[in-house]
Amino acid sequence: MQDVLKGMDTNALHLHSLIKELEGCFSGLAADVAKPLMDRFKAALGNAAEGTGYQGQLMQVKNAISQTTGSEGFMRETDHQQGARFLAIGGV
Repeated sequence: MQDVLKGMDTNALHLHSLIKELEGCFSGLAADVAKPLMDRFKAALGNAAEGTGYQGQLMQVKNAISQTTGSEGFMRETDHQQGARFLAIGGV
C-alpha cells in the first residue's frame, strides 16, 4: 500500500511540474484563456500541507493507513489482544 501511495505522490509532483511548464508555454490571448483552466486544475490538485484537493485527500488516506497499520495502530492492538486470548487458552 505504501508503494501505491508513493506512486500517487510522485504523480502529483509530476502534475505540478507539468502545470508550471504549460503556464510558461502560453502567452498573449492563449495565456488569458489557459490561466483560469490552470487555476482550476491547480485547485483540484491541491496542496498536502493545506489539506486541499487531491493531495489533501491523499494525506488523509496516508494518515488513516498509519492509524490502522502503524506501530501503535489498531491492527497491532487487535493482534496483541487476540494473541493474549490464545495464550490464555493454552494456560487452562
